[in-house]
This record gives sequence, C-alpha cells and structure tokens, in this order.
Amino acid sequence: MSLHGKVALVTGSSRGIGRAIALRYAERGADLVINYARDAAAAAEVQAIASAAGGKAITVKADVSDVDQIDQLFTTAIETFGKVDIVVANAGIEKVDIPVTEITEEDFDLLFRINTKGPFFVMRAAARHIADGGRIINISSSSTARPHPGLGLYGTSKTAPKYLVRVLAQEIGHRKVTVNSLVPGPIAGAGIFTDVNDTDPYQKALLDSVPLGRLATPGDVADIAEFLAGDQSFFITGEEILMNGGSSN
Repeated sequence: MSLHGKVALVTGSSRGIGRAIALRYAERGADLVINYARDAAAAAEVQAIASAAGGKAITVKADVSDVDQIDQLFTTAIETFGKVDIVVANAGIEKVDIPVTEITEEDFDLLFRINTKGPFFVMRAAARHIADGGRIINISSSSTARPHPGLGLYGTSKTAPKYLVRVLAQEIGHRKVTVNSLVPGPIAGAGIFTDVNDTDPYQKALLDSVPLGRLATPGDVADIAEFLAGDQSFFITGEEILMNGGSSN
C-alpha cells in the first residue's frame, strides 16, 4: 500500500502502538506528525527513523488532555504540511486491576481526561481540519468488548470515543472521510506489558486465552491501521474492528 502524498498525524506516537503505526505510515511514504507529551528523545528517535525512510517528519509536543494544545498540534501540522489526511487518536493511559469499589475520584479524573476527553477533542479537531477523503482512526481497547474484573474504570474510559466514532462517521461521511475504531487486545511489549516477559502470571493467563497462541504485537496493530488508512478500506466506516486473536478474556 502506498501512502505517498499523504500526511499522517498520530497522537502518542513516541512509543508503543503509536510509534509502530507512525513508522508504518512513514515506510509507506506518508509525511508524519509525531506527537508526544513528555519524552522528546523518544519522539526524536521516531522522527529520525521516519526521515530515513524518505519522507518528512516533525515532532510536536502536546498533551491531548488539553484542548488548546490539541488545536495547536493541528495548527502546526497544517502550517508545516498544508493539510492532514490521516489522524490516529492513539494517546492513552492504562490503569487496570482496580476493583470498582476501590476507584478514587482522582483515578477517574485522570483516565477520563486522557482516554475520553483526549480522543474526543482530537477527533473533533480532525473532523474540522482533515482533508476530504481522509481517514480518522480511534485506537480503543478490547476491554470495551470483553468486560473483566479490574477493568471497570479503564474500559469505561475507552468506551465513549467508540460512540463518537459512529456519530462522526455519519456527520462527515459526505466528505468521503471514514471514521473507525481499531480495538486491540493486550499487546506484548506495549502498555502494561512493556518490558514484561512471557513468565508474568497475568500475561500468561491472557496468552492461554488466545487460540492463535500469542498476544498481538504493535506491528500487528500497525497492519490493521495501515489498511484503515488506505484506499482499500474506503467502504468501511463507523465500525469497530476487534483484533484480539479470538481471546475469551
């Protein structure tokens, strides 16, 4: 798939899933807006790899829980490249293994600020600024499809953006813009499983629930994100694509 001539903006793209998606787009020829909130060195590393692939890449520091910073992120992208064709609302935070009875107001405010408010206003900005024929992708979580003890707060915070995706697909579909949610299961080497090996009891329990015999990788998520960014996915919009390897958890 070629993304030459496209400009992709991926939030939270200095590490994990966001990094894998951003670099995949760069490999396919897209110019890149790399967003980060704290780790400038990691973002610079992604920029260097993306630039070596032959495209242009910039890094922009922006906290997605701050609407003004989101607006500035898009302003910088358009001032630099003249347009945005692909937006991936990826930035998020995981806080799991907390029974509902132990969730604090501070926990709630933190996750909803980043996981709910962030994607909402990133997708609002995308709807305002994305080029006709563009692609908007929300990175969700299989916890929204597979309720599990300890995931009440995290799963709830990731659920609302999926509803917005379905509404937004109808509101801007006349511009030939597609809007979809990509819903991965647990990812080896990312999120709470960063630097965790296969002997970790929680990871092993999840692994045992996957008929395909392994957890997904950031590269697996990038495969589907690549498809959703391209022409072949044009007639898919307002959808949730669950990729959890058939896990029963």
